[in-house]
Amino acid sequence: MFGYKDLLHELEMFNRHGVEVGSIGESTLSQRIPYIFVGNKNGNYMIVQGAIHAREHITALLCLCQAKYLVKNNGLLNLGGIYFIPMVNPDGVRLCQEGADFIEDKDKVRFLQSVNNGTDFSLWKANANAVDLNINFDAEWGKGITNVFEPASENYVGKCPESERETQALTRFTLAVKPLVTLSYHCKGELIYWKFRQAAHRLWRDKRYADAISRVTGYNLADSRGSVGGYKDWCVSMLKIPSFTVEVGNDAFGHPYPYTQFEDILKRNEDVPRRLLNSIVKDKEKLEKAGINWTLSI
Repeated sequence: MFGYKDLLHELEMFNRHGVEVGSIGESTLSQRIPYIFVGNKNGNYMIVQGAIHAREHITALLCLCQAKYLVKNNGLLNLGGIYFIPMVNPDGVRLCQEGADFIEDKDKVRFLQSVNNGTDFSLWKANANAVDLNINFDAEWGKGITNVFEPASENYVGKCPESERETQALTRFTLAVKPLVTLSYHCKGELIYWKFRQAAHRLWRDKRYADAISRVTGYNLADSRGSVGGYKDWCVSMLKIPSFTVEVGNDAFGHPYPYTQFEDILKRNEDVPRRLLNSIVKDKEKLEKAGINWTLSI
């Protein structure tokens, strides 16, 4: 399994090779949430994030390997820069992989074990406050059909939108970066979610990019009707940018998803971020040459 300590070790290796690494903020348990930046600082940015759900930690390894791919192949056409945030939910991932023993606050341990009905956290999705981070964003918060309103291993929306440190960190970082597009990796189902109440012209635009992701990965497009409050939803509704949730991994396998299948996941997704960002930057440049402001066009 790929864990938080593995991520920190990999960050040291990136840093030694002159690759920019940093942190978008801290988790509930004050662990830093790292990022890796690859590409050009020219204003054309993308955010790729993974492991916002604890048991989907295989997506953290995917994001890391995508960053490595671009570093190793720096001759590839790259029209912008990509911020990779491999593990948005480090507390949850550690809880899922290690159990609660790493937590010093014994009241917190008892709380989590009570919510979980035991000490086996291998299927845990939430953060250390038992909040499902991917329904904690301010995008029709609390209106999802599977939402619950008390602490749980999954589907608890939190006390209010962006109640969690992880959610706050990701929204602040996104607003600071001003990305042209975001890509969120989840597991599992081999599906691409791309809709969230877009106006007609943006619906057409975003579907073109979703179709492009589908052609590269072989994953089908899906409608997330009834699901709200996610990072993708917030980006689409608040920033008016294309934003995609890609569910990697075949549904034939259970959770936690077996790492024996990682090679197939990586093969399908390794170059998706670069291709997607380049396509969007080219479209943006065409609009600007025609005298159309990219921001106003969306």
